[in-house]
Amino acid sequence: MPIQTATLGYPRIGKNWEAAGAKVIQVDEPALREGLPLKIERWNEYLSWAVDAFRLATAIAQPQTQIHTHMCYCEFGDIIKDIERLDADVISIENSRSNNQTLREITEGGYSHQVGNGVYDIHSPVVPTTEQILQQLRTGIANFPVQQIWVNPDCGLKTRRWSEVIPALNNMVEVTKVLREEVNATV
Repeated sequence: MPIQTATLGYPRIGKNWEAAGAKVIQVDEPALREGLPLKIERWNEYLSWAVDAFRLATAIAQPQTQIHTHMCYCEFGDIIKDIERLDADVISIENSRSNNQTLREITEGGYSHQVGNGVYDIHSPVVPTTEQILQQLRTGIANFPVQQIWVNPDCGLKTRRWSEVIPALNNMVEVTKVLREEVNATV
């Protein structure tokens, strides 16, 4: 049976997603950074509220259901501990477009959850080669243990045509197979 996923913007997660077979629920763009007050002295209060709201929205999910979040084009360094407090199982980030700066910020912050480090820029019509995707994944593995890395594009695919999406995803799958073989050979 294929894994069912549900992506929700500003969700109220209920058991109906899980009853329908969802094993993964993604809460897109919790906007932690974007909602920060201009005055730094008000950040702690805001971030405490925002993290609590995220956790409340996802609290009804069963322990076996993975909670994912996705954050785009954001400076994470000074709020990484707050992002970690969301307690999402996986964070998917824009990474290829920032030339791995986002990944570096998460690494330097000591992020301990799983990371989808964005292996290609979906805002470009260029179909990434397997070599480009492999380089992005190797950068992720150089920063995090392989068990902590997920393979995903920078963001959703709605800006691309099928003629771009299908070959790009095929390349992503091929690279994933290559890396799995390499990892299995070393175990």
